[in-house]
Amino acid sequence: MGSSSRKKIIGLAGLLVLAGCSRSNAYRQDQNPASSGNAAAERGYSTSRIESMGQPRKRVIVFDFWNDTPNKANELGEFGADELRRYLHQTQRVIVPTDIKAKLATEEFIQGDKVRVSQLIREGRKLGVAVMVIGRMSRSIFRQRGDEVGLLRQKQSLAGVDIELKIFDVAGGREIMAIAKSGDSSTNTLVALDPNNTSGPEFRTEMLKMAVRNAVEQTVPEILKSVEKLGWEGRIAKISSGKVFVNAGKASGLVPGDILRVLTQGDDIYDPVTGAYLGRSAGQVKGTLEVLDFIGPDGAVSEIHTGSNFQEGDAIRLY
Repeated sequence: MGSSSRKKIIGLAGLLVLAGCSRSNAYRQDQNPASSGNAAAERGYSTSRIESMGQPRKRVIVFDFWNDTPNKANELGEFGADELRRYLHQTQRVIVPTDIKAKLATEEFIQGDKVRVSQLIREGRKLGVAVMVIGRMSRSIFRQRGDEVGLLRQKQSLAGVDIELKIFDVAGGREIMAIAKSGDSSTNTLVALDPNNTSGPEFRTEMLKMAVRNAVEQTVPEILKSVEKLGWEGRIAKISSGKVFVNAGKASGLVPGDILRVLTQGDDIYDPVTGAYLGRSAGQVKGTLEVLDFIGPDGAVSEIHTGSNFQEGDAIRLY
């Protein structure tokens, strides 16, 4: 065998050894649970992080804002709530129910400068939502400035709105966040070429709506952050023929095989002196359910995994 052939064989053998070493290291790492766990931890994965990433989406309802300003034109409060519902829906991080037909308005739950929390929470439980948002427009302003003379006069229109939002956790029966934001809008026009009649009430309302939209958009990240800190909770909707139907499913983010804890409904707690509503106590664990399949747009079929004496209305939480 010539020296050239021997060099080729030696080189090929060296490559095989290197490849074998590379595979062996990876193989040993795969076969070593402690090593694999450390690598996963270095990548940032943990049971708590995976749990937070896999939480089902929560149902959020937004009540029409209370327009507590002199400018009542064209239902600005309803517009603000619609904008918040739209923004929240676009994130796909929460569920904004569209099948709730009741006309809900913030001012129905306000007495003086106080929120009727217990009444609000009862409404949320009846509607089967996790979070409620109420809002108030506390100030709106519209101004115009520009040249007073000339054929082509420049005119600037300015609008500003202040809004206040309160977010409530239905399961906990408590307020979890208050937000105040300001929004504005502006436009410049040439008066002689103005087709929109910038002095009319319709233009003023449109400018105020744009200011409301600007203010509402600023609240969305804070709302999502507060909502996603809450633990998810659903409830048993029906028990029939050994199957347990729950009011959350594919749209919420449950998957077949999920284990759900079943809890009794807690008690509402009131201050014995003032009568103020303080919140709801935690329920007692009855057992667990295992998700089998889905029904409808957002319901699931489960079977009893452990425990007994489950009832319709019992709370469920992801195990």
